[in-house]
Amino acid sequence: MADNNDSGLRPQEVEVFARGLWYLATIDGEAEAREQALIREFLDEANSDLKWDEVTRGDFAPIEAATVLETTFLRRIFMKVAVALVHADGVYTDNERNAIGEFADVFGMSNADFGAIEQEGKKVGLAAE
Repeated sequence: MADNNDSGLRPQEVEVFARGLWYLATIDGEAEAREQALIREFLDEANSDLKWDEVTRGDFAPIEAATVLETTFLRRIFMKVAVALVHADGVYTDNERNAIGEFADVFGMSNADFGAIEQEGKKVGLAAE
């Protein structure tokens, strides 16, 4: 596999994005069809050859994201997408809030930074049309 793809992300970064989003999508049980579609769309747009079984294998921990997503830029993008994903169904549960908070903690984000990203992520509008 090449070091980068059309998205500019390394394969390891694509995998962490996809698996981290799957982790969030399933934090309250089963991922909804819209959440699965968004993750698949990300993989397609990243031109990734990552297998769906790898995305959904279920052994993800937020610390993996901190290890692989090394730049503030990538961490902020991940957080915005993550917040948008958990808001896509119109319900933001305590489990989702706690899981997003775990990512913010491992990324070393301040409460102010996290709050700003949370507000930006809510505005992304991934809800079904």
